[in-house]
Amino acid sequence: MEQPGVGREIAFHMTDWDHNLEQLVRFYEQPESLSNDEVQSLVIEFLAHVPNHVAAAMKLSGIGPITDVFEVGVFEEDEE
Repeated sequence: MEQPGVGREIAFHMTDWDHNLEQLVRFYEQPESLSNDEVQSLVIEFLAHVPNHVAAAMKLSGIGPITDVFEVGVFEEDEE
C-alpha cells in the first residue's frame, strides 16, 4: 500500500528537473545554437541535478535503489 504523499514526492522528483530536460532537448534539436561553454554548462548542470531526482523517484516507486550496472564506481568517492 502506498504511503500518503508518496505520489506527490515522486511527482516532485520527476518534474523538478524539467528545465534541465528542456535545455537538453534544445541542445539535441539545435546543437549549433549553443557555444562549447554553454554545452559544457548544460551537461554539468544536468548531471549534477537530475540523477539524484531519478534515483529518489525510482526508490519511492518501489522499484528499488539504483545499482552500479556499468561498474564504474558510482557509489565511490572520486580521488582528488
